[in-house]
Amino acid sequence: MNFLDPRELVFFAKANSPFYGDLYSSIKEEFRWEDLPVINQSQFWEANSWKDNQLLTCKHHKGLLFKSGGTTGKPKFSYFSDQEWAVFCELFGRGMGEANLREGDHVGNLFYAGELYASFLFIHKSLEMCKKRIIQFPLAGKMALEDLVSNILEFQINVLCGVPTSFIQLASYCLEKKHCLPIERLLYGGEALYPDQEDLLLQAFPNIEIHSVGYASVDGGLLGKRAVDCRGSEHRVFQDSTLMEIIDDDGSVITEPLVEGRLLLTNLTRKLMPIIRYPVGDQAQWIEVDKKFKICGRSEEGARIGPITLNRDDLVSIFDVAGELKAIAHFQMEITHFKGLDCLTIKLVLKPRESMNVNQLEEAFYGERKMFQKAVKEKIVHPVVFILGDEDDLFKNPRTGKCPVIVDRRLI
Repeated sequence: MNFLDPRELVFFAKANSPFYGDLYSSIKEEFRWEDLPVINQSQFWEANSWKDNQLLTCKHHKGLLFKSGGTTGKPKFSYFSDQEWAVFCELFGRGMGEANLREGDHVGNLFYAGELYASFLFIHKSLEMCKKRIIQFPLAGKMALEDLVSNILEFQINVLCGVPTSFIQLASYCLEKKHCLPIERLLYGGEALYPDQEDLLLQAFPNIEIHSVGYASVDGGLLGKRAVDCRGSEHRVFQDSTLMEIIDDDGSVITEPLVEGRLLLTNLTRKLMPIIRYPVGDQAQWIEVDKKFKICGRSEEGARIGPITLNRDDLVSIFDVAGELKAIAHFQMEITHFKGLDCLTIKLVLKPRESMNVNQLEEAFYGERKMFQKAVKEKIVHPVVFILGDEDDLFKNPRTGKCPVIVDRRLI
């Protein structure tokens, strides 16, 4: 399998993508990699529209289109050629086979399908490409719990792939109904898994193994694979097919272990929609530099609350709809986890002599984010919390003094 040379990819993107042509207009033949600009996600997605696309390097004739970040406002589209999709799934499937799957496994796919979501199809094809001899069962995430249990028992399904929320719902149901299932391994993705959730899963399914299914995103592609020496949120780099970097607040590349920064991806398998120094939305630190990293929480590119993604621009649009944007001087999103669920707290600092109707803002939030409201009703996430305060109430980086838009306290 041939992978792209990073420098060749840069000049291919510059020559064929209007977005990258503009971004790299000052990049000469000889350049240092760290001098390449880091992708600005807002500009990236604005250029990556369905009509008059400025990001793609050619017309999308044959392949797939998925919706990335579809829970937040304006849809964000991710394009793959058939060949790129096949390579994506083959490499991820190999990674799953190395550490997560065993000969003879019966694997149930509980990821979600339809509505342009990629996860179910991605895991299905990755399992298909895995080198291990397994049987997969395409159950999907919306199956009624009673039917899911029946299928697991009938077909002796011993491995489940899905989001932690699905596993928690199944575990709670099994504890209530006193079901004993033949589950040996739970492979999770799409959300972080927290200690209180793991405790509940072990109550329902004693002696199971709980592992990351692997680390990927529909916008970026391959990010990391679980290996036998990986614990919790640790992953190994797909070294031939990706270039992973961790950068500091000032954009400097981190080259030592255990120093936290923003995780960047350069994908060496995609030319249609190039991904070069793209912030994946997570903080990370090296365990082994350039080889193995640990995810430390979300970065400023997007807050992940349960199955829902929100970013700064989404909140600004909600403030505008509520008629409160002009009153806000500063805000910060804080994510915590308690009683088994994620909670989003939005801290607001108002301009001098301004006031705010928080109830009206909350109404606008749920009105614009129906999926969040649905998740609250289904007890998948806690209700959003709005807090009025001053600048001293906002978290600031103790080293740089910067005030991040998103503070993820779940993994602290």
